[in-house]
Amino acid sequence: MDDAGVYKITDDIALVQTVDFFFPVVDDPRMNGMIAAANSLSDVWAMGAMAHTAMNVLAYPPGLIHAEAIGEMLAGGSEKLVEAKVVLVGGHTMEQEDVLYGLSVTGTVHPNKIMTNTNARLNDLVILTKPLGTGVYANGMIKEGITDVQYKEVTASMSRLNMYATDTLMKFRVSAMTDVTGFGLLGHALPIMKSSNLMIQIHQNSVPLLSHIDTLLLKYSTKGVCKVSEYVEGFLDIEDGVQPKKLSLFQEAETSGGILAFIHPDDADQALKMLRENGDENSAIIGSVQKLETYNKFLKVTK
Repeated sequence: MDDAGVYKITDDIALVQTVDFFFPVVDDPRMNGMIAAANSLSDVWAMGAMAHTAMNVLAYPPGLIHAEAIGEMLAGGSEKLVEAKVVLVGGHTMEQEDVLYGLSVTGTVHPNKIMTNTNARLNDLVILTKPLGTGVYANGMIKEGITDVQYKEVTASMSRLNMYATDTLMKFRVSAMTDVTGFGLLGHALPIMKSSNLMIQIHQNSVPLLSHIDTLLLKYSTKGVCKVSEYVEGFLDIEDGVQPKKLSLFQEAETSGGILAFIHPDDADQALKMLRENGDENSAIIGSVQKLETYNKFLKVTK
């Protein structure tokens, strides 16, 4: 359940490899390329590694989509690669009915500095660096029900590189780290807690959310975006008073979400301060790591 594959080459170098791609999440081809690239690159950084090269993965229906739109999407991806100082070295294209775009990314890390989905420590505090709610916003975009302000907010979040957050977090005593994407907040926290045999307690009101989420939740739901709830249901303890709509946000897939970091309690406040100063302004301490209260209940959400 780690974010990328790691292969040790020497005592000082391990190769880190990942691939990710998905359907377009916005109508703007260039922005979609930026989001897809940010999402694909994120898995390398979530391992505490440095990304070096990338290859495009593209599928599209020829004749049904203008070549200019495909070019814009690839340009958006390349724009993020330039920002990340990652070299595009090739790729693969195929013809099919649906558009898919993403990247295969290669990086390196010292074998002793790999950040895995294991080894969280008792009493660690938990930091999330981006707000949740991209599934609801995506639902709104499909139905043309979000404003320009809301569109700018969600696309700015999805296209922001997690490189900046991980660069900051790696300066501190982080025990485990992952990014919040297809398995949602709870789904990505679960394997870390399972392998550590500990429980994460998340405070519902501490979790950062996109600023217009309450309004959009009145019209659009996350239902059908991802069935993360089925994955976490048997391991989840929900305290009385937890709001069902907020809980649904914790159980739904995110597109290019933030970094979830388990950090020494003495480092958390300083790390949070630096994250916000460096541009991840929505970063928040969302909970803590505790002993298991009930067998197999690795996740707990409190009011």
